[in-house]
Amino acid sequence: MLVALMVAWFSVSAWTAQIARSDVGASNVTSYTVKPGDTLWSYAARITPQGHDVSETVDELIALNDLDSGSLRAGQRIVVPNE
Repeated sequence: MLVALMVAWFSVSAWTAQIARSDVGASNVTSYTVKPGDTLWSYAARITPQGHDVSETVDELIALNDLDSGSLRAGQRIVVPNE
């Protein structure tokens, strides 16, 4: 009985399976070389459009660059959104 139930489940899931897609689309990015005195927050504040939340830009930069923290060092290249 259990085998028949498993076969039925696999048959149904095979018919209903769908391809996983990410509709996020390609990100338009560029790079930036960190200058002495830059912080992630100060750089994010410079590139955040007026009226938008700087903390969201910081979060995006951390995610784009797989950063463990908000620390940057002079000469470091980071990927930034090209908006």
